[in-house]
Amino acid sequence: MPADKSSITIKEVDQARNYQTIVMVGFVGSLFLLFFGVSAILRADYLIAGVLFVCAVIGLLSVILTRRTGNCAYGSNGISVAVAITFTYLIASGGVENTGPLWCYSFILIIMLLQGFRKGVFALFALLILTTVLMFYPDIPGVSAEYSLIFKSRFIASFAAFGIMASIYEYLRWKSQNDYIAISHELERASRTDALTGLANRRAIQASLEAEQSLFFRHGHPFSVIMMDLDLFKQINDRYGHSKGDELLILIARLLLREVRQQDLVSRWGGEEFLILLPQTNLKQSLVVAEKLRKAIAAIDLETIGINGSITASFGVECISTTRNLSDLITESDRKLYTAKRRGRNQVCCHVDDPCEV
Repeated sequence: MPADKSSITIKEVDQARNYQTIVMVGFVGSLFLLFFGVSAILRADYLIAGVLFVCAVIGLLSVILTRRTGNCAYGSNGISVAVAITFTYLIASGGVENTGPLWCYSFILIIMLLQGFRKGVFALFALLILTTVLMFYPDIPGVSAEYSLIFKSRFIASFAAFGIMASIYEYLRWKSQNDYIAISHELERASRTDALTGLANRRAIQASLEAEQSLFFRHGHPFSVIMMDLDLFKQINDRYGHSKGDELLILIARLLLREVRQQDLVSRWGGEEFLILLPQTNLKQSLVVAEKLRKAIAAIDLETIGINGSITASFGVECISTTRNLSDLITESDRKLYTAKRRGRNQVCCHVDDPCEV
């Protein structure tokens, strides 16, 4: 069931948030790396400068790819690679006077922001293992930093603690977001569903009608509507009460859903009136469907819900090929419905002036 054109889905909001996070984190992070890279050059520390410049370029390229393609994976993965390279170098080399590890706490937040809870926890665990190996096995080629045992143990413990806190926060945020998505989906479904029958309501079928009209104008695919109203329904309410009337409406709704195709859309138009959308169906085909529904309704055994007698329905049928716009389509189907009522009810009408033959 198509969403309204004006509505913004939760997925779109989440994608927009991810996009903004990647652009801001990538841009600001790259500026920091470039600044410290220039500072390293001024100190004649060209190795650190080279690593920082390379990581800054990776970050900026990731942002550019994300902006041009709209694919957030380029940004999140590219920036994460730059973070991992910078992290590894700072731990292995110690940075300036062994202060490099102090910057590694900020990388926890960046990883969580970019990768989310599940991937973020895995990445943090990998960084923790890498830190332990680099600090406690200094004989590995490329590792030049020397840390005291107290510093190493305290840093790893604090890094793990900060990572756990960040993971808990990200988990709660992720869980809250999933709960919000579930609630939003339920509210969206409720806003498009008739509370009594479970059928589509006017808002829902209006959106589907607009979608079918677009297909008709673009590709010439016809569609038809059937306007249906239960005959003498007020007498049921007056005699048996509104609760029995509601049971009958639910029974009719289930019958309609059972009798139409999967791609057809049945809606409660109002009261005891129903509107059925038949995609890729011309007028002649829709008449066959309407007649089938008329017979099925007339054959219902109302004793199953405690009502004596029978129920019938009147039908008005119209096709977009005849009316060309939705307003006329609904108006004409409604006119034909009431023509069927005037002619004696329990019949299908496709012409106001002449009776229809299926």
